[in-house]
Amino acid sequence: MTKRKIGMLVLACTLILVIAGIIYTKNVGAPAVSASAYTKDSAELAPGKELVKLTSSTAGVPGMDLVADNASYSLYFQSETTEIAVLDKKSGQIWYSNPPDRNEDAKASPFEKGVLSSQIVLSFRDTLGTLDTYSNYAQSIEKKQFKVESIEGGIRVTYTLGDMSLGIDALPKYITKERLEEKVLSKLDKSLSTYVSQRYYPSKADENVLERLDDQVKKQLVLNKMLDAFTKAGYTEEDLAADNEAHGAASGADSSKPKFTVPLEYKLDDTGLTATVPVGRIEESSSHRIRTIDVLPYFGAAGLQDQGYMLVPDGMGSLIHLNNGKIKEEKYVQQVYGTDLNDNSRNRGQVTESAKMPVYGLKKGDGAWFAVIEQGDALASIAADVSGKVNSFNHAYSTFAVRGEDELELYTGNTVQQIDMLGNKLYSGDIRVHFSFLSGEEASYSGMARYYQNLLVSENKLQALTEENSLPFYLDILGTIDKRSFFLGVPYQSVESMTTFDQAGTIADQLGKDGITNLQMRLTGWFNKGINHKTPTKVKIDSAAGSKKELVELSDKLKAMGGALYPDVALQLVYHDDSKFTPASDASRFVTRDVSMLAKYDRATNRMNDYYGSYYLLSPSKLPSFTERFSSSYKKLGLSNLSLRDLGSTLNSDYRNSRVMFRETSKAIVSEQLGKLETAYPNLMVSGANSYAWEYARHLIDVPTSTSSFNLADEEVPFYQMVIHGYADYTGEAINLSDEQDLSKQLLRSIELGTAPHFLWTYKDSSDLKLTRYDDRFASTYTNWYDQAIEMYKKADGVLGKLQTKKIVDHVRHEEGVVEVKYEGGTSVFVNYTEKPVTVDGVQVNALDYAVGGDRK
Repeated sequence: MTKRKIGMLVLACTLILVIAGIIYTKNVGAPAVSASAYTKDSAELAPGKELVKLTSSTAGVPGMDLVADNASYSLYFQSETTEIAVLDKKSGQIWYSNPPDRNEDAKASPFEKGVLSSQIVLSFRDTLGTLDTYSNYAQSIEKKQFKVESIEGGIRVTYTLGDMSLGIDALPKYITKERLEEKVLSKLDKSLSTYVSQRYYPSKADENVLERLDDQVKKQLVLNKMLDAFTKAGYTEEDLAADNEAHGAASGADSSKPKFTVPLEYKLDDTGLTATVPVGRIEESSSHRIRTIDVLPYFGAAGLQDQGYMLVPDGMGSLIHLNNGKIKEEKYVQQVYGTDLNDNSRNRGQVTESAKMPVYGLKKGDGAWFAVIEQGDALASIAADVSGKVNSFNHAYSTFAVRGEDELELYTGNTVQQIDMLGNKLYSGDIRVHFSFLSGEEASYSGMARYYQNLLVSENKLQALTEENSLPFYLDILGTIDKRSFFLGVPYQSVESMTTFDQAGTIADQLGKDGITNLQMRLTGWFNKGINHKTPTKVKIDSAAGSKKELVELSDKLKAMGGALYPDVALQLVYHDDSKFTPASDASRFVTRDVSMLAKYDRATNRMNDYYGSYYLLSPSKLPSFTERFSSSYKKLGLSNLSLRDLGSTLNSDYRNSRVMFRETSKAIVSEQLGKLETAYPNLMVSGANSYAWEYARHLIDVPTSTSSFNLADEEVPFYQMVIHGYADYTGEAINLSDEQDLSKQLLRSIELGTAPHFLWTYKDSSDLKLTRYDDRFASTYTNWYDQAIEMYKKADGVLGKLQTKKIVDHVRHEEGVVEVKYEGGTSVFVNYTEKPVTVDGVQVNALDYAVGGDRK
């Protein structure tokens, strides 16, 4: 071979390797982190010991044994039913895991009474996708398939749910002729002996070894007769084990039946009771997979004679009154931290606010309990229902989705069949719920809010505001948008500006002249081609909005006024498939293994509509890489503040075979990135923040100011605001984009909830948004709102400005439409939504107006 040919061959090989390397690099995507680095698996169960029954110095709980005790609470246990009870020593109130009078409930069927007697309920699917449910009462307690142990601070009950009988496998699969004759046939009468021998046939491998004829024996009548015959002959478990071992047959319970072993631990501490299910230690039969786990579904349930309500975290907070008679309405069920976007369903059942806090509670009489989901909260949904449907009890509880689930569509001709699929991997961490107990004045939703607030403060997740200032004026500036344009009849996507940096500065100057100095401006649409920007790993300012110099000048201007600029970025929703993002590698995947590509929901059809733009879900495993690259590029601009559009409000899973990531893992990754960004930019602004994001945010924007108005619910309460007020400045959605366009009512709502005014404005006329993906911002022209916004702000600031650093200590609804908000220090704010004047505690409040009373210092 000539040197020329050799050179050409080497060159060709080099080119092939370079091309292969480029293709590989493009498809491998960004570096991924390991799920194991962010997942805390269930630890080995601590050694238990035989149940220790303590001596009670009080009357205790009739019929139950004291098993754990401290200065504040006593834990009692019933060894036959495995129910528990907690005695609050301060109030003397007893809270039961199951209603004590459940067996007298005339409304409940025998099945429902079994559920009322359960501490856990499992839903699961078989290999065909068929859904079934097991309660631990019917499938474990009644069958006495449980084990109780004392552990430090409490007890552990290990439940075995399912039919543990051997079934057909109680008969040997293989047995020699001699053994069958000796152990069975010789001990039966002739008729029964013949019947048994006809159900065994010589095996192909060895005629002296008989094989069980399963097609015949598995029929229930035949099986019963065969089992009776072997029992009558005295065939023992030892005989069965010997025959199975001799012929290599499996021993144990029938593997085709659903069987589960689930540990449940209870521990007392000075603040209440903790219930833990170490999911990583659950055992399940190979043919059945657990879908969800309900934990203590009837803990502290209220009966027909009880008065009070259940607190659920729908939006800002919602109350369901006990025994409200709404027996035809659907049960309340809502996923904590919003729905998992990693779901390929093209429609959704109902447009709702999301549940942003992992909390719920129940008040009855002078007592209340309040639950915080401490682990597994990102997998949880909170459920609640009232009496009168299937039983006579009101109850609230948490349920946990421990596997991914999705729908697979199969097309057969013109027919579409939907099959529910469960993921292969079971969540391997703990799920843990802590119950605290409140009494007297603390037994209310206000008391629950104070408790939760104090808990977060003790964990350094809330930092008190100390600097008194005027109320913030939150202003979203809509900068650049992508818009379909044409050149010589050929369509293309152009980037156009609705507000330039200079024009935003002009608006700021005008606001400053009118006395608004604490201007917190969020800039949406400023880099990488508009609002729905390209992958933010490299920041390139949109020239249509202005230059880097003009952006920095805008930031400096706001800072000099006393406010700040917050350029906005989306890190988890990826709107463009560009060279910085590889969907095959960087996007999450559904349970069906498809790449998670989604679109915005159309409110008219309640279905995804690609017209509004599609987007990918970034895999949580890739988030650290994308966040680091963005932060590194953004830092070069020299800006000190940042707005996070989706990092504090969105959690999604990833069911890629090679790296399954549950939402609990995603929460750990997101929290880490929030911490890193907060270190780099201490004054973070977070949109729609879930509770885990509060500790990293200085400003909370788009917080919930309403609820989903579920039919079962009765009352909205500002639970979210009561927890965070005095610890972060916050505001709701942009007022000019709200469904409620009466600014006088918006002002009343703002004063009740302690929210600062918030508007979204454009310098150019909003008609320029027509026929774009952003025409829902149709009311954005700033000149149309300016005077009303100034007036509203000054009224709100006059009431709330001096209360920013104060905690809300109570929220009272004196009558329908009349509320009082009490702040620490004694100030009360009264809001009258009715059309007639009222007097509350000597304070006159005009119709559709507000007033300030109490100590106004």
